[in-house]
Amino acid sequence: MKYFPKVSRGNIYLSPINPEDHELWTKWINDSRISDGMNQTKGIFPITKEKEFLEKFSKDEDPSVKVFAIIKREDDKFLWILDLSRINYIDQIATLWISIWDAEEHNKWYWADAINAILSFWFHTLNLRNIDLHVFSFNEWAIRCYQKVWFIEYGRRKETHYCNWKFCDEIYMDITKSEREEKNEENLRKS
Repeated sequence: MKYFPKVSRGNIYLSPINPEDHELWTKWINDSRISDGMNQTKGIFPITKEKEFLEKFSKDEDPSVKVFAIIKREDDKFLWILDLSRINYIDQIATLWISIWDAEEHNKWYWADAINAILSFWFHTLNLRNIDLHVFSFNEWAIRCYQKVWFIEYGRRKETHYCNWKFCDEIYMDITKSEREEKNEENLRKS
């Protein structure tokens, strides 16, 4: 088996990343539909570099970073990568990065299952209290996705990212453990 379920939700499960995915990873990171939203448009990503990257993070040696592969449950297909970085266990904060690699899967609901699974894991297993993320203003699809799982914009840095012949803003969003619990209770009362 290539993947090992750590956290499951709906149609996906989260697994430790597998360095054997380096060819697929390299294909996706060099796709401008993916790299634009990650501030990686200007980068060159050879297969050897991406293999080293995956091998490094598959060892899980840095306690301030946790990286997972998002795997489709029905066929064990590798969809995306999700990581929590800048983990500060004393202040109980961290930053979420989700890279939706397979552009053909963008409009499906796997992302919601993945974010909900990881938030539950981080808030309850790692005992974190606040998760933030950064997204570029042109990435309206991602912004709507984050809002649907209750992230709230708390700031904006103007014209920080140059992509496709124009500058865009960087939007900062976050969610706290208490906000998430409140939203979950509201949803239970509605059902």
